[in-house]
Amino acid sequence: MVESQHRPKSPGFYQRYKTLPTSKKVILIVFIIWLAQAIPKWTAAITADGELSAKIMRIFVTPLEHKE
Repeated sequence: MVESQHRPKSPGFYQRYKTLPTSKKVILIVFIIWLAQAIPKWTAAITADGELSAKIMRIFVTPLEHKE
């Protein structure tokens, strides 16, 4: 029978964050703030215009053909 080998437990996000240099912490925080502001703006911009959202959805969902 094969014995399973346990992987060493990887450090969590906070432990990884603590080991980063200060400059990379600043870059990470700025990126997270930018992302938190950008996602609602992108969502509003895409869904506010009916034509743009229809074009985007057409990429992912093809319309069904109507057979008569």
